[in-house]
Amino acid sequence: MKHILLVDDVSTNLKYERLILRDQYEVTMVKSGREALECLKTMRPDLVLLDIRMYEMDGYEVLRQMKEAPETAGIPVIFLTADTEQESVERGIALGAADFISKPLEPRVLLERIEAVWETEE
Repeated sequence: MKHILLVDDVSTNLKYERLILRDQYEVTMVKSGREALECLKTMRPDLVLLDIRMYEMDGYEVLRQMKEAPETAGIPVIFLTADTEQESVERGIALGAADFISKPLEPRVLLERIEAVWETEE
């Protein structure tokens, strides 16, 4: 079973995302970018679903640090965001994000986009 790391500082979002994913994937949830980076020291998920706007450390910084570390550079990241600015998408793609999904999440779209990321990597 593939493993997904969910990173969001809003508990309600984490619970909703886990509800969508739990039947098809192993899911680990963390509430901050720092927590995500700590988890990644010992775990290798198949994908990271990463909120952009978080307190303390935003998703861009988490992704930047992931891409700098050889152990995590190859893990695909999908940004989850309420931000629809084209500049945000361009910045994320430039940093190496595999995709963007707008909030509020639509379950079918989330599941299809996750599978699409893995298909393009094969």
